[in-house]
Amino acid sequence: MPVKYQTILLFGAPGSGKGTQGKILGNIPGFFHCACGDVFRSLDVQSELGAAFLKYSSRGQLVPDDLTIRLWSQEIAKMETLRRFKPESDLLVLDGIPRNPAQAEILRDKLDIHYIFHLTCPDRAKLVERLKRRALKDNRLDDANEDVIVHRLQTYEEETKPVLDFYGQDKTISVDATQQPHQVLQAILSHLHWPLTTP
Repeated sequence: MPVKYQTILLFGAPGSGKGTQGKILGNIPGFFHCACGDVFRSLDVQSELGAAFLKYSSRGQLVPDDLTIRLWSQEIAKMETLRRFKPESDLLVLDGIPRNPAQAEILRDKLDIHYIFHLTCPDRAKLVERLKRRALKDNRLDDANEDVIVHRLQTYEEETKPVLDFYGQDKTISVDATQQPHQVLQAILSHLHWPLTTP
């Protein structure tokens, strides 16, 4: 039996701060952060996967499951080979995957999910504002116009949010994403007691 990766998920709507928290956690020894969106955006747009990502993200749509899982698996395998990710000792911090229940099912045998930190932001206008700022700051094509943003938020509600039901409420911890980033981080870290145990 393959060893499952000890994992926490950073979960929430686009603009809720998953990437910010993931980057901070990824700088702490013993944590390895993998943001699927960042991996896609680093692709050569002339490549098969890069062209596919551009095609779907520019419309605010999710990249098909087979391409997403293939890219994620390649990235994790590469990080293991380079020993940047050490599954025997590191806690895997995921954001942007799984993006729907079908992906969660595919990854069932690879991930041992301890917690899902659900970053909540009920103010949709605030999410749109954050995404517009991010588009300017990071040159993000998938955040480039309001129609795409609105479609992304709708896609999250319809396709991604059901992932919470897949894993169950007993593993889900809601965190107010409207707080300052250091307060969100503190809320996450307060639940990560070592050795890590599943609630």
